[in-house]
Amino acid sequence: MSALVVKITGKAFDSGATVLAKYLQTLRELSERNKVVVVTGGGNIARRYIGLARDLGVTSNYWLDEVGIAISRLNSYLLIAAMGHKAYPKPVESLSELLRALGSHQIVFSGGLIPGQSTASVAIEAAEAVGSRRVYYFSAIGYVYDKDPLRYSDAKPFQVIKATELKNILEQRLLPGEYALIDEKALDLALRSGIEIQLIPYENPEKLWEALSGRNPGTLIVPY
Repeated sequence: MSALVVKITGKAFDSGATVLAKYLQTLRELSERNKVVVVTGGGNIARRYIGLARDLGVTSNYWLDEVGIAISRLNSYLLIAAMGHKAYPKPVESLSELLRALGSHQIVFSGGLIPGQSTASVAIEAAEAVGSRRVYYFSAIGYVYDKDPLRYSDAKPFQVIKATELKNILEQRLLPGEYALIDEKALDLALRSGIEIQLIPYENPEKLWEALSGRNPGTLIVPY
């Protein structure tokens, strides 16, 4: 079963109804012709709740991750409620549920699945499960840079970058967290299964059509 896999950064949910309405329009149009899997991140709301948990004395990474997963699923619920009958009526909680849900619905949403796993990794594993060779990733920053663009005016964006090269950049800590975009575990999964990751600036969900037509609206991470 093939489907398009879309990852939406949690930052989109910090941006208000105008941006989210654009996502809904794009996803509705996309689901008219395709099965679609959408993975939502937790964003600042998740970070806020995780911070509150720490302030309350929670030290277990398991429970901190569970809080983040719950918020990422809440973001999925928001879009499910607005999508209507085309959407599976709850965020899936496993890849097997995802596959079953695609049998009856055009569009299926997921937040996080298990502690210790990023939503980027969820998107890659979803692509593996449905047989998709590319993840369309609406990220906080649509490009990977060779160094921190906030500190270096000569920082250059990559149009295409190998996953192994990006892993090296991340390992050297050349980029701050907000520019890292994707974690090393997710990159390892992409390398394992030969999955491309097309980054797209999250403020412009309509740029997905550019990516689907063969153009590159951000950085393309290739699995080499």
